[in-house]
Amino acid sequence: ASAAITLFYLGLGFYSSLQASRKLFQKMLLRLIRAPSRFFDTTPLGRILNRCTSDFNVVDGTLQQSARNALTGTLSFISSFLFIVIVIPQFAPFAVFIAWLYIRLAPPYVKTARDLRRLESVSISPAFAGFDELLRGITHVRAFGMEQRYQDNFYKKVDLFQGFDHVYVSAKESDALV
Repeated sequence: ASAAITLFYLGLGFYSSLQASRKLFQKMLLRLIRAPSRFFDTTPLGRILNRCTSDFNVVDGTLQQSARNALTGTLSFISSFLFIVIVIPQFAPFAVFIAWLYIRLAPPYVKTARDLRRLESVSISPAFAGFDELLRGITHVRAFGMEQRYQDNFYKKVDLFQGFDHVYVSAKESDALV
C-alpha cells in the first residue's frame, strides 16, 4: 500500500509540475512577446534569462519538494501528537505549548528565507548579463586583450552570488534540523 501511495503521489506531482510548467511557459512567452521594446532596453537579457530559469526551477523541483515536505511534516506532526497524547495524556498541555511555539517562530524564518532567496536571485543576474555581454562582444574583448579583466569581474559577481547562496543553503539546512 505504501509503495502504491508513493507511486501515485510521485505521478501526481510530476503531472502537476508538467502542467504548471507548461502554463507558466505559455504565459511568460506571451508576456515577453507583447512587452514593449523599452522593457528590453532597460532590462538586461541576463536578468530575463535568470528569472525564467529560476521560475521553471521552482515549478519543476522546489515546489514539488516543498509540497511533499509540507504534507509529510503535517502528517508526521499529527500522528506524533496523537500518539503521544494517547500514550502519555499528561504530556498534552506541553505538546500544545510546543506546537504553539513552533507555529509562532516559523513565520519570521519563512520571511527571512524568502528575502535570502531574493538576494541570491538578484545577485546572479549580473553574472548572467556579463556572460551574455561577453558572448556578444568576444571579438572586442580578445582584440583589446581584456580577458583577465573580464574574468576578474566575472569572478567577483560569482563570489557575491555564492555568498548569498551559501547563507540561503545554510538557513535551509538549519531548518531541516529543526
